[in-house]
Amino acid sequence: MDLEECFEKGIIKRAIVNEGLIKSLVEMSRIEETTIRIAVINETTISPYVSMAYDSLREILEAICLFHGYKVLSHMCIGELARKLLVDFDYHEFDRFRYIRNGINYYGKKVELSQGSEIIKKIFEMKNHLTKKHLDKFL
Repeated sequence: MDLEECFEKGIIKRAIVNEGLIKSLVEMSRIEETTIRIAVINETTISPYVSMAYDSLREILEAICLFHGYKVLSHMCIGELARKLLVDFDYHEFDRFRYIRNGINYYGKKVELSQGSEIIKKIFEMKNHLTKKHLDKFL
């Protein structure tokens, strides 16, 4: 689905900038990252933690979109809008994370420990870069 279709279908809507919600999304993202960093991660637990790491990134993207006056109701459309709004956004990497997370959440796929650990590391690098660059006043 492209950006134009996201707007036409009402998946992306104009919204009033809500600083309280932005702060809350940033805080929840931070809590999820902290939870993962202190967790005991092994072959059994890695897949749910990959999914949680993705959610922490998605919350930051939701906050950035809201900061720009948009409410987005789809993970795919969040990526499309972020690609338009942010010159430093790696859409293809985000979409790969989304695909892996969907495999875990909707199809019961598991990731191996080494692969999952690397994915979590990359997700947090992307999340922290975007947070510092685009939401620094909400930290």
